[in-house]
Amino acid sequence: MTAFKFPDAALSQHIAIVGKTGSGKTSTAKLAVEQVAGAGARVCVLDPIKSDWWGITSSADGKRPGLPFHILGGPHGHVPLHESAGKAIGELVATGALPLSIIDMALFEPGGHAKFFVDFARTLLRKTRGVVYLVIEESHLFAPKERSGIGNENMAIHYAKLIATAGRSKGIRMMVLTQRTQALHNALLGSCDTLIAQRFTAPADQEPIVKWLKANVSKEVREQVERSLSSLPTGQGWICSGEAGLFERVAFPRIKTYDNTATPTGDGSDHKVATAPIDLERLRAIMGDAVQQAEAEDPRVLRAELAKVRKELASALKNSGAGGIAEAEAQRRVMAAVAAEREASKRELEKVTKPLAQIRDLAMQALGTGFAAMTREPVAAAPAPEPPRQPAAAPGLARIISSLSGGRSAPRSAVPASDGISAPQQRILDALAWFEAIGVPDPRRSPLGAVAGSSPKSSGFEKNLSTLRTGGRIDYPDRGRVVLTDAGRAAANRPSIQPTEDALHEAIYRMVSGPQSILLRVLVALRGKPIGRDELAQRAGVSPASSGFEKNISTLRSFELIDYPERGQVMAMDILFPKGKQR
Repeated sequence: MTAFKFPDAALSQHIAIVGKTGSGKTSTAKLAVEQVAGAGARVCVLDPIKSDWWGITSSADGKRPGLPFHILGGPHGHVPLHESAGKAIGELVATGALPLSIIDMALFEPGGHAKFFVDFARTLLRKTRGVVYLVIEESHLFAPKERSGIGNENMAIHYAKLIATAGRSKGIRMMVLTQRTQALHNALLGSCDTLIAQRFTAPADQEPIVKWLKANVSKEVREQVERSLSSLPTGQGWICSGEAGLFERVAFPRIKTYDNTATPTGDGSDHKVATAPIDLERLRAIMGDAVQQAEAEDPRVLRAELAKVRKELASALKNSGAGGIAEAEAQRRVMAAVAAEREASKRELEKVTKPLAQIRDLAMQALGTGFAAMTREPVAAAPAPEPPRQPAAAPGLARIISSLSGGRSAPRSAVPASDGISAPQQRILDALAWFEAIGVPDPRRSPLGAVAGSSPKSSGFEKNLSTLRTGGRIDYPDRGRVVLTDAGRAAANRPSIQPTEDALHEAIYRMVSGPQSILLRVLVALRGKPIGRDELAQRAGVSPASSGFEKNISTLRSFELIDYPERGQVMAMDILFPKGKQR
């Protein structure tokens, strides 16, 4: 029987390997890498989360060496890796100094993937000589369709698209892997000449695949692939390549290297795996400044060094005399280590605060006079009968700007208050006017609290509502809903910026927790269409059986943001779509 081999025509183009978790896409990619690396090609693997690729350095049974990949970063790394080393590593990969490399980013902080990738991809595009295969695991993290706004994300998308559209002419052959095709930027999937489609059960993930097939294969092939996508066994998939003239369902053979992604057996035993030998000194030499910078800026290394010095100091003080460390020298080393640790922590903090400051500046430019009105100091004015009320910017936007400024509340003067009305009460009145402007005269309490910048479950929010109702400025037309009275409407500031659904959504996302906002974003994208709990969990990247998942959807329902239309289903409520569910 002839051994399976990927067609050379397919390997000379960009390839997309897609499938849900457990369908075998990483093993399929490893099979392709074994083929090209075994033939002497250069390969670089970007592994952002799961450290799935270290097993390729060992044989299938784990008893002999595998392929001699250098692993940078992660729990199995030969050397540590810092997110600021993207440019240095990009140059080593581009020039061939690191012919086989796995870039493991599992230990990066949030936003570190994008920072590293921007510098790495920019350098790779400029300096690549010859052919290099670039394998991008979880590619939707580097080029997402919907942006989360973390640090360098926009530039990461830019360079991912640039590699997809212009990289092949520079010698970069890309293998794109993802389990979330609906979250991957269209430009990446559209730039791949070959598609390897493995099992997908979610219709939203199948849709981009079907669109790709419509543009690249015959109707008969497309329908055949579409019918089988949800039932493909693990390890099977369709190879569709117009360039290679190949449209075939394939049962991929087992990889020849160690499968470290296999499901644990549960026996609890540790397996010792023999890996390919690495000349660590040579690796550190060619890494040069990149490794030095990583170690110098790694707070864990600094803390370990600090603990070591403190231990030596304690020993020296206990055994002062011959052979001990001089107390003055030990004290100096402790102070130096402490200073180094503080400096590293300061640099880490700057990495977080600098992007937030940039985002805040962009927000100021976008909001223009509306934002200026929110933040300017009050100016004294001569008393006049019934002075005209100055319009205020949308309160929801005030909360957004507040969060970008490090969580500080907006100045009390940001929302002018009427006589006898406190600033939190004024924000509630202004929020109700904001909802009226968007077409919702009687919002529920939870969305109202989000736009007003208050927790809808807090005693303060309830107390302010009660005070406003006693004063005749609001009323409760129905359980859980709030409306302005004529008196309240006269006291409220109308928004100077036309409110939008997006502003409402952003205010609510910031009111709930991070995991809850991820679930809510999935449901908002469906615009009121019900979805099964398991599919919701899959799209959000969490386990449907976890207590956290159940707790989060229960909390969102208590906020009256989602509902259960039928047993096992979840949907976003109409309050989130004041302009209608269909756009």
